[in-house]
Amino acid sequence: MSGIGFSELLLLALIALLVVGPRRLPEIARTAGQISRTARTAWQSLKSEFQAELDREHNRQVMAAESEDEPTDDSQEPANDRSERS
Repeated sequence: MSGIGFSELLLLALIALLVVGPRRLPEIARTAGQISRTARTAWQSLKSEFQAELDREHNRQVMAAESEDEPTDDSQEPANDRSERS
């Protein structure tokens, strides 16, 4: 977990039991679990969308660089014309 040890987790559970009471604690724990799952799913979705956009942008840059490196047909002379001039 993120820096929370067993003793801290046990202390939080004890405080929650005292504050909420034993009857509502399972309901609140279930709701907290659902919220946590929803938040984790949303975060993973956001990360994957962001990574996909970065990949798309990287691919666009690579394709643009490759298209700049390739000479066009108009700019090159045929090999036969060069040898005849020499």
